[in-house]
Amino acid sequence: MNAPVAAPGMNKQWVERRAKAVSRGISAGAPVIAAKAENAEIWDVEGNRYIDFGGGIAVVNTGHRHPAVMKRVYEQLEAFTHTCAMVMPY
Repeated sequence: MNAPVAAPGMNKQWVERRAKAVSRGISAGAPVIAAKAENAEIWDVEGNRYIDFGGGIAVVNTGHRHPAVMKRVYEQLEAFTHTCAMVMPY
């Protein structure tokens, strides 16, 4: 996987943009913005690589972009992305 192109200062710009658009009640643990992820690693918009210790439940279990998960996601996208389960159960 190719890491994103390094863009110095992009984290600061995106963090400032996010602060203007997202309620202050929703915080962020780090002043960086994710650009790509693979397995247990994540790259920010400046090209810095991190070990993802804060991933969600599925990421913790399988890693980012696990081939089996990606296959099932693509299969689901071919059917539909989401419906309101209270209106149209799936």
